[in-house]
Amino acid sequence: MKAPLKRRSLQLLDEIAAITRSLPPLPSVVRYHDDFADETRSIRWDDEETAVLLLDGTLYRLATNRFTFAEAIMRHVIADWLARLDPHTVKIYIEAAFKAVRDECPDAFFELFICSPQSCRTIWTLTIQPVVSAKVSFALRAILHSLCRLNIGQWTQPGTSIVRSLTSPKVDRYRVVRAGDCFMPLDQQAIIVAHIDDMCQMLAADPEMLDNDILLDVCLLVLSFQYALRPGQLARIELADLRVYSFAVHFAFTIIKQQDQSKRIRETRKIKREWGPLFVELAKRRQSGALLPEEGVSPRLLFGLTPPGVRTAIKELTEHLTGEPWTPTDIRHTAAQRMADAGVSRAVLTQFLGQTSDRIADVYYDQSPSQAEQINKALALSPIFSAVAKVGTTKTIDIDMLRGLPEEKQIGGVPHGVPIGGIGGCQLGQNLCMRNPVIGCYTCPDFMALNDPEIHEEVLDGLRPVVNEFAAASRNNQMSPAYGQLRATLTAVQRLVDELRNEGEP
Repeated sequence: MKAPLKRRSLQLLDEIAAITRSLPPLPSVVRYHDDFADETRSIRWDDEETAVLLLDGTLYRLATNRFTFAEAIMRHVIADWLARLDPHTVKIYIEAAFKAVRDECPDAFFELFICSPQSCRTIWTLTIQPVVSAKVSFALRAILHSLCRLNIGQWTQPGTSIVRSLTSPKVDRYRVVRAGDCFMPLDQQAIIVAHIDDMCQMLAADPEMLDNDILLDVCLLVLSFQYALRPGQLARIELADLRVYSFAVHFAFTIIKQQDQSKRIRETRKIKREWGPLFVELAKRRQSGALLPEEGVSPRLLFGLTPPGVRTAIKELTEHLTGEPWTPTDIRHTAAQRMADAGVSRAVLTQFLGQTSDRIADVYYDQSPSQAEQINKALALSPIFSAVAKVGTTKTIDIDMLRGLPEEKQIGGVPHGVPIGGIGGCQLGQNLCMRNPVIGCYTCPDFMALNDPEIHEEVLDGLRPVVNEFAAASRNNQMSPAYGQLRATLTAVQRLVDELRNEGEP
């Protein structure tokens, strides 16, 4: 492999070689814990086939020869990382360090091993910080911390204070939250809830109507939507973590994405009572062998999927339901913002997200609108909210088609004392519908809206005073079910009106 140094320096190579010769013997076997398989695994440096990390069911080759002259030193550093850090963090650091060698600062990378802590400041300020990304800078600082711990080269334990003083490029980790691109619109959230409710009704009617894939996907969606769990957390839930009581279903999960493994604690949550039977049925099928895990996944795991498999399942299901592929991360941000909008404390939101610092929760409170903005959203008047909203897959019919429908499929009702009719048709029929007509129609996949925007604007005008009454009576209590349902309905109506008017424009 060709050396990545732009200017070969014999002195630099000699000094790195001298440091390499002074290194203590590297342990022939380095062990780490694979929490996904719940096994202790080994790395043998003399065997290319075993010099790998097994993460979330996927092999990752360390390939330390990519670090050329510093390969031996980097092996000591990696062994130190594996003894202290989560293996996923180690993988991120290795890839970022290799990026520094290959692209961003090859000369400076090798100089870090031979320089003194005092001269490191100059190298960092002049040749590293201006050109590297934040992720690479984090990895380089992690390398320096390990050099201090291991007393390699001129680095010793007191040098850690200098390493801590090195600055990294500024990066906004929550840019998508501040931009609002990751938030699922209210009417699409209503579609998610409606789908889960429908699956519960189908299960109650006949469990065989739910095939294994549908049951698995809806259970994943429940935990992602209700508790904002990451794919890695969902994939690690075990059959033994699910506890069924007479009127409740509880589950336990692990707090992940912690650099310090001692902070990977377990939490217990209660599944919404109406959705509990889905998990009872899932556990029953897993225990009976009717639902088998994915190949290579331990049978002790409830869902039997790897984290990438969980991510794919949720994206495909949300795309099928809403027309947009929402990731588990998007759903997590949406759930956190929903909690912040509801007025929960920072401590509660921090615990909900499984974070160790409440500073992370602040970004959601920064995005949480004022009371006036909340009411505008509920009234579907907010220009920001309207701009973010996108029209889904709502079906439309004309007036002749509506008149030709059977009477039970023509929608009408008097929600909150407001008579409303002629807004469209129902594929199912109102006599078979389990929802509140008009209020539940605009977020229902069986709704066929009339292609006349003026009719739907009348619905907006009729229901907006009701929202104001709820806001005044409950002091804008975002947790009120009626208030939330009205808000989601009016948002969906406004989106439908905008879509119909856009279609009518030349």
